[in-house]
Amino acid sequence: MKTDIIMRIERQYLSMTKKQRQIADYMKKNIDTMAFITLKDMSKELGITEITILNTCKALGYNSFNEVKYEVRKYINANRRMTMYRQNECGNTVLPEYELNDKERLLKEICMEERELMDEYARNFNSRHILEAARLFLKFPKIILCGRGMSHILCQWLASALAGVQISSMITNSELSESVFAVLPAISADTLLVAVSFPDYYFMTGQLARYAKKKGAKVLSITDSPETEVAKYGDHLLTVRSTTRMFLNTASAPMALINLLVSAIKIESGNEERSIGKEVDNFLYDE
Repeated sequence: MKTDIIMRIERQYLSMTKKQRQIADYMKKNIDTMAFITLKDMSKELGITEITILNTCKALGYNSFNEVKYEVRKYINANRRMTMYRQNECGNTVLPEYELNDKERLLKEICMEERELMDEYARNFNSRHILEAARLFLKFPKIILCGRGMSHILCQWLASALAGVQISSMITNSELSESVFAVLPAISADTLLVAVSFPDYYFMTGQLARYAKKKGAKVLSITDSPETEVAKYGDHLLTVRSTTRMFLNTASAPMALINLLVSAIKIESGNEERSIGKEVDNFLYDE
């Protein structure tokens, strides 16, 4: 039977040096971070030389730091994702038999629940807050949108709308390891990371927000509650409720938030947008 990285750490722990145990303890405690942290950053955070970390990797039976990160990703995919599904009970909503006695009444109630989400968002709408968020898109040259499931669909809609106002962005599906790890080198102080996280929440979206924060990037969190993981790391937070009896995560109110955010970006861009429009005209019609 193959052993995962946690089992290897536990098996080799007693034979390790004091420094190696410190590194091993960090790996176990910060398993999500280990998926994408660099050797240099880990050395700096722990105050331990890179050589000592590499020797710890060898003590665990791995030839390089990259092999350790690879095994961490395998562990995460095999364990955390299944745990997340169990915790959130993500499945199709099954209607009780008694709700089906009057289907017209039921559908009307569902309609009213969708409307209530919109009404609630409208009642609590803060135009100044969303205009402040809009300015971030005009300030930062690199914009990365990340999310999973319905949140990823919201990212795609936002990216499409941003393109309409001549703002380019990158989309990362936080459920796909290759998508996450491909974008990490692009995250720096001149980056705006937009972390979109609605139920069911996915841990890697939060980890990306955390990583971006450590790299000095600006983080805009879009979610359904100030208590969510991504909200902890957001420099700016936009929230809208998204759960009804039929949907763990309905798209109606969150999509309205995205539309209003893009509207705010158009308002804030003002003269710049007209200038871009002139350049497009010159490109299309200049002889």
